[in-house]
Amino acid sequence: MSRRRKPSNSSLLNPPRLFLYHRALEDALRDGTSVVTSDDLALRVGRGVSSAQIRKDLSHLGTFGRRGQGYDVIMLVKRLARVLGLDRDWRIAIVGFGFLGHALATFLEYREEKFHIAAIFDVAKELVGTRWHGVRVSHVDDLEKVLPVLECGIGIITVPASAAQAVAQRLVRCGLGAILNFAPATLRLPERVAVRSIDLASELSILTHHLS
Repeated sequence: MSRRRKPSNSSLLNPPRLFLYHRALEDALRDGTSVVTSDDLALRVGRGVSSAQIRKDLSHLGTFGRRGQGYDVIMLVKRLARVLGLDRDWRIAIVGFGFLGHALATFLEYREEKFHIAAIFDVAKELVGTRWHGVRVSHVDDLEKVLPVLECGIGIITVPASAAQAVAQRLVRCGLGAILNFAPATLRLPERVAVRSIDLASELSILTHHLS
C-alpha cells in the first residue's frame, strides 16, 4: 500500500501573507517594538487576517515566541526575510520602458531596497541609448547579448500583449527564473519558472463590478 507523503512546511506557506507579516514587523521595528503578540500583528496587518491565521502560518516557520508573551520581532523579521528571499539583493531586467515600466523602475529604486534595476530594454529610438540612474536602455534586439553577463534573476514585462510570450521565452533562455508580467496575455513557460501576471484592466473591472 502506498503511503501518502506528508506535505513539507514550504508547501503550507502562503507567501503573500508572509510578506504582509514581514512588512508589518518592519514597521514595528521602526516604532521601537521588540515583541508583538499575534493580536498586535493582526491589527498591524489588517486585510481580514486573524490572529489565529497568523499563529498557524508562523508555526510552520519554527518557534519565535512564548504563549502569552509574543514573538521576538527581530528574529521573526530575519526568518521571514530568509523564507521570502528578502535576505539578499535581486537584480531585475525590465522589458518595455514606457510610462508603466518607468514608474515601476522608479518605485523599486526608491522604495524596495532589495530589488535593483540592472537592465532596461525597449524598442523606441528616443529611449535606446539613454540612461536611467546609470542603467543604459538597450534595444530589445540586444537582450541576449546584454542579459547573460548581468546575473538578473527576475524579469518585468510591460510590452504589448502580442509581444509578451516571445519576450518571456527569451528572458527564460537567458537564465531568468521569475517573471512579473504586466501585459494582458497568458504566458506559457516551463513549470520551473515562477510567473505572476497583473492585468490592470482586469483588476479595475473587479472594482467597477463592486461599484455597479
